[in-house]
Amino acid sequence: MEQETKIMNSHFQEIERLKRQIIEKYSPEAIILFGSCAKGRIRKNSDIDLCVIIETDNKRELVQEMLLTLDYNKDLDIVIFRPSEWERDKDNLATFAGLINRTGVKIYG
Repeated sequence: MEQETKIMNSHFQEIERLKRQIIEKYSPEAIILFGSCAKGRIRKNSDIDLCVIIETDNKRELVQEMLLTLDYNKDLDIVIFRPSEWERDKDNLATFAGLINRTGVKIYG
């Protein structure tokens, strides 16, 4: 039990650190934690899945930039939605945005 608490604390500290970095460097509209961390199923090797709502001309380049410039110690996956895409798809459970909106936890915005 103590080991599980250490693992969870380690992940939550990393999530907070990532959130602060993203806010400071990129000023997103929102950040949503999804995946196993959002569901409370954190294991030692769990990655951190973040959905970032931000206006950008090139989502792929921005994801690559974030992965290169952010300081992180856990495996990290970032998904970006433009605000217009998010608003269009967040309530449609047949979309990835809809799944994230339904199962994720908004940590900023």
